[in-house]
Amino acid sequence: MTDLIIKPQTAPGLPGTEFLLPEVFARSGKRASYRFVEFFAAEIRNLNTRLAYYRALTKFFDWLEEFYPGLEIDQINSIVVARYIELHPGSPLTRNQHLSAIRSLFRWLLSGGVVKENPGVEVRGVKHRVKQGKTPILSDEEMVQLLGSIDVSHVVGLRDRALIATMFYSFARIGAVLGMDVKDLFNKGKRTWFRLHEKGGKYHEVPVHHKAEEYLDAYLEAAGFSDAKDAPLFQTSPGRGRKLTGKRLQRQEAWAMVKRRAMAAGVSTDACIHTFRASGITNFLRNGGSRDNAHRVAAHEVVRTTALYDRRDEAISLDEIERIRL
Repeated sequence: MTDLIIKPQTAPGLPGTEFLLPEVFARSGKRASYRFVEFFAAEIRNLNTRLAYYRALTKFFDWLEEFYPGLEIDQINSIVVARYIELHPGSPLTRNQHLSAIRSLFRWLLSGGVVKENPGVEVRGVKHRVKQGKTPILSDEEMVQLLGSIDVSHVVGLRDRALIATMFYSFARIGAVLGMDVKDLFNKGKRTWFRLHEKGGKYHEVPVHHKAEEYLDAYLEAAGFSDAKDAPLFQTSPGRGRKLTGKRLQRQEAWAMVKRRAMAAGVSTDACIHTFRASGITNFLRNGGSRDNAHRVAAHEVVRTTALYDRRDEAISLDEIERIRL
C-alpha cells in the first residue's frame, strides 16, 4: 500500500480509521484514485459488503504488487485475475467472493472511463456445492440454559437476553437486528411486529414471538426509552458496565457478548452471532414448521439457502450411529 491516505470524511463509512490506496491506483493518477474511493463511498450501500469487498480487493492488489510489480491498472487482464483466483488459498466461497469484488470494482472503473474492459468478466468462478451449513447451533436445552443463565437484574443483562431471543425467534440476520430502531418494534392489530432492514435497502415485517415480546418489554421498561422512537433498539454499554450509552450496538460487540454469555452458561463455546438464526430455523422445522415458511420468515432469496440452516439430520445421524454396539 502507498503512503497516500484518504481520511474517512472523504470516504464515509469506510472501514478503519484510515483508507489506504493501492499502489496501482497511485500510479494511475487522480481520476483512477478518486474512482476507486468512490466505488466504496458511493456504489456500495451495505456496510458489511463494503468491508468484505475492501478486504478482498486489498488482498488482490497486494498480491498484484508482489507478482506483477509496476503493473498499470489498464494492464490487468483476465489472465492475471484468473491466476489470482487459481492461487488463492481460501475456500471456494471466499475465492468467488474475491472474484465478485474484482468484477464489481472493474465494472465501476469501466463505467467511469478508467479502464477499457472488465478483466473479471471472462474468469469463471470456482464450482462448489454445499448441502449443509457449518454454522454451529445450540440444542433446545442449551438455548434454555443460555437464556436462563443471564443476570437480568440490570438493563444490560435484559438487553442481552432480548437480543439473543430476537435472533432466535425471528431467524433474523444480526445486521438486521442491530439495525432496528425502537420504532421498528410496532403494533399491527393485536400483535407486535418487527420491521427488519435487510440487504439492498429492503425490509420485511415479522410477528414477534410471545417469548421474545416478553423479554423485549422487560428490556425496554428498564431502559426507559420506549418513547424514543428513533433511538437504536439495541445499544452499547460502557465496558462491562450496567448502563446504556444511546449508541447502536455493533457486530463485534454482539459477537463478544455471545461468546462471553455462552462461556458463562456452560454451553457450546463455538456459538456465534449466526448461531441463533440456525438454531431457530432448526427448532421451527423440528416442531412441524415448513421449509417454505422458514424461508419467508428468514427472508432468504431462495429456499436452498434456508436448507443450509436445517440441522435436523445431525441429531438423526447421531441417534442412528449409536445403534452400533459391541
